[in-house]
Amino acid sequence: MIDNLFIVESPLQALVAVELSLQFSGKNNGIIYRLSGQGREKNDEQILRVIELGNWSFKESLNFPETRGLTRQICFRKYIVRLKNRFRHKVRTLFFGEFRSQWMHLARFAVASEKCVLMDDGAATLIAKHRYIDQGIYYPEDLWSKAGFLKKALKKIIFFGLLEKEQAQKPLVFASAFLRDESEFKVDFSLVRQKMISQPACMTGGEPKAFFFGSKYSENGILSKDCEVDFISHVLNYYHAKGLGVVYCAHRDESEEKLGLIRTLGEVEVLRPDLPAELFTLACDKRIAEIGAAYSSVVNNLNVIFPDKEITVFRLNTLAINPKNQEAINYIYDSLEEKGFLTKYL
Repeated sequence: MIDNLFIVESPLQALVAVELSLQFSGKNNGIIYRLSGQGREKNDEQILRVIELGNWSFKESLNFPETRGLTRQICFRKYIVRLKNRFRHKVRTLFFGEFRSQWMHLARFAVASEKCVLMDDGAATLIAKHRYIDQGIYYPEDLWSKAGFLKKALKKIIFFGLLEKEQAQKPLVFASAFLRDESEFKVDFSLVRQKMISQPACMTGGEPKAFFFGSKYSENGILSKDCEVDFISHVLNYYHAKGLGVVYCAHRDESEEKLGLIRTLGEVEVLRPDLPAELFTLACDKRIAEIGAAYSSVVNNLNVIFPDKEITVFRLNTLAINPKNQEAINYIYDSLEEKGFLTKYL
């Protein structure tokens, strides 16, 4: 019997899995991690580096084809069937990290564990709770209902027999630093922090600076590139007015073109960390004066790790946000304010 099985596909999901695996010392813990492949090498490197910190009885990589057509869906089905043959009713607790991922839901149905836990994936988990889980919806079928008739019909044929209504209606619990009050499993990164104490510092010498964590807002179509760079220029001005230098910590998927534009703003050090923000900052602790970001799981998680550091949430201009994203982003901002975070309009 496997005590805990983790399925992850992002560095943050992997980090939460590692923290929990360290809590479950002496248990039979396994992890299955999906790598993205070509074009997202930084993402995959971070996942691999994070997983090495965990307490695993076994760990396995999952790679699906780069193509996005029928071949990929067939590979999904083959893998889920293998999971079913190998793990069905043999896992006490299954932890999965991406509520918006259909293959992860089908995987949890196949495993049919005694308990199923949604791990932290930052702001996405908050939205999943608000839109679905609080409404008693544990399988977000509407996320895939917008596909064309032919695509939906093909997927129904390919995944026939894998969608189990009983499993789809089984309630989920949380393992989340973002939702601490409602989380059944404690996630405070304290055990990961102990692991990182022996790691060399990422930056040495010099005056402490404000560390601002960027994201792929323009890359994802949430803001235009010009609006995002203008927003960052105002953030830099805010910290410079306080007499602080700024380190811009880029998201692993931010474009080099945008980072080049940020460098032209002047008086900013642009870094692309090789680790998730939570681990990167643990290695840079003594160089951090303050922490900032827009809406992001980073501010919440770093508040858990560094309760004594000033953390500022900078509000994006609502009018500059893509209309289809405005409601969700404003909900996240409101939730952060309810948690007591300092928010700034620039």
